[in-house]
Amino acid sequence: MKVSIFENPAVTEDHAEIHCQSATDEILWAAGLLENTGKRLMGIKDGAETPLSISDIFYFEAVEKRTFACLQKEVYEVFLTLKEAEERFGSLGFVRISKSVVVNLYRVRSIKNDFEMRTLICLDNQENLVISRHYRTAFRERLAAAVSGKEACS
Repeated sequence: MKVSIFENPAVTEDHAEIHCQSATDEILWAAGLLENTGKRLMGIKDGAETPLSISDIFYFEAVEKRTFACLQKEVYEVFLTLKEAEERFGSLGFVRISKSVVVNLYRVRSIKNDFEMRTLICLDNQENLVISRHYRTAFRERLAAAVSGKEACS
């Protein structure tokens, strides 16, 4: 894909245009990434509100009717449901892996099956999560699309 950047000091608001033959998953992903650049989600930890960059979030987890954003080493409470997280950030690689977890595909380091026929994913921060059987196929499809189209997963 060809990318061109044109700087113009007279431009008052940054904008991007994508010219394509058809809006493939790869194009839609890039558009979603551009649209959400700079967007932040407010998280609460120890009573203090902190703006969280979406790309820093490894996964969202629901525990006892509360939702948490899990980063490299920190965990923040956020005020959205897992369904809302999936809908708002799905175009940025977030996908449901169980009833209580939505994971960022671009933070997945490896996938393996264990002796109990469970599928485990290891994240960049060395955390392991279990993919429920119900969500396994959709996860693998989204991961394959991400790896082949965007090469962001390692």
